[in-house]
This record gives sequence, C-alpha cells and structure tokens, in this order.
Amino acid sequence: MTAPSELTTVRLKRPEYSPGPIVDRFGRFPKGTVLPETQVECCPKRRVSDFPPGFLKRNHIEALEHNQKIASCCRHPENHKVKAKKSHPAEKCADIYIFYCTCGRKHRFFCVGYEDVRPEWR
Repeated sequence: MTAPSELTTVRLKRPEYSPGPIVDRFGRFPKGTVLPETQVECCPKRRVSDFPPGFLKRNHIEALEHNQKIASCCRHPENHKVKAKKSHPAEKCADIYIFYCTCGRKHRFFCVGYEDVRPEWR
C-alpha cells in the first residue's frame, strides 16, 4: 500500500446565518421523515502509520487508545487503516472517518459543527 499523498486540513468557518446544514440541503420536512443516504467516498483507505504524527485528529486516536470496552487489538490505532467520507455531496470536506481494525471491526467518528479542522488525503 502506498503512502498517502496530498495531505491537507480544512478549517470550516461559521457562516453569517444559516438555519443548519440539514435545512440547507433538504429544506424543511415533517418529523419522522427518513432522509436519503447521501454518503460520498472522499479519501481512500490508508494505514494510520503512513500519516505524519499529528495529522489525524488526536481525539480520534486517543478515543481508541483509552477505550477499555473494546478489544485490545482495537486499542492500537497504528495497526488500523482509515478511510474518510463526506456525509453529503455538498459537504466541503470529509466529516466521517472510519477506522478499520485488523480483527475486522470498524470504528466510526463523525465531525460536526464549525471551527473544526478536518484532515483529507488522496
């Protein structure tokens, strides 16, 4: 597997006024409406150890390392592979990060809100 290229981080800025990303994308809808699946592949699957230190979000890595409720193999993020997705085609950058463990488990992390730095790669 090749090392990732084109490493970037994106910092989102809060817009002047916005009713919210769901209303911006879909409009207003009645309570209980099931929204369509809109995930878009954004960044290919790469080994976590291939990234430079501090590139991936520190709280995602620490959440895996310090979680005593998961298997011991899952607590070593350097052995995982990671893939990023956008929750919607209109999203500016990746906001869903999926860590794949060697045992086959997946650990998902979601980025929400503004003023957030989100890593991307190619």
